[in-house]
Amino acid sequence: MREQEEGGLQAAGRRGGVVRALLGLGAIAEGAAAAEGGVPRKAGAGDGGGEERKAVVRVVAADMPPALQRHAFRCARDELAGMPRSPRRLEPKRLALALKKEFDTAYGPAWHCIVGTSFGSYVTHARGGFLYFSVDKVYILLFRTAVEPQPHCEDQTSKVGRYLKQVL
Repeated sequence: MREQEEGGLQAAGRRGGVVRALLGLGAIAEGAAAAEGGVPRKAGAGDGGGEERKAVVRVVAADMPPALQRHAFRCARDELAGMPRSPRRLEPKRLALALKKEFDTAYGPAWHCIVGTSFGSYVTHARGGFLYFSVDKVYILLFRTAVEPQPHCEDQTSKVGRYLKQVL
């Protein structure tokens, strides 16, 4: 029984090592936070102290290159660190918008982001464009859909204009 527990702790340490490697961090801290992929983050001004706190990043599911995953983790961590901490207020829309804009700018259009503590989803994504992860207790679903150009058709505004002229 004791051997199974030790084996489980070693496996958890390996998983944490993978997350740390994705984040580009070496060995970060000792103890359970390091085994869970803790990421040092400066405490906000409203925390009542200047101590560092560990943000736990966990990948739930991914179909995304590691470099893009690191970019998403870094973006989410930075945006969460900038949110007010005094009365712990998560602003999911702000975080989702920041991630979407960042990924649209860096990797092209059609990125979508859902942020919250409890939500369900069922999405279709482009190959290599799906990441579902959590930072602390905030879950983030970031995915890309394929954008296919529409066949060339007449401008819709001119159709509406002609219709209005006929009616009026």
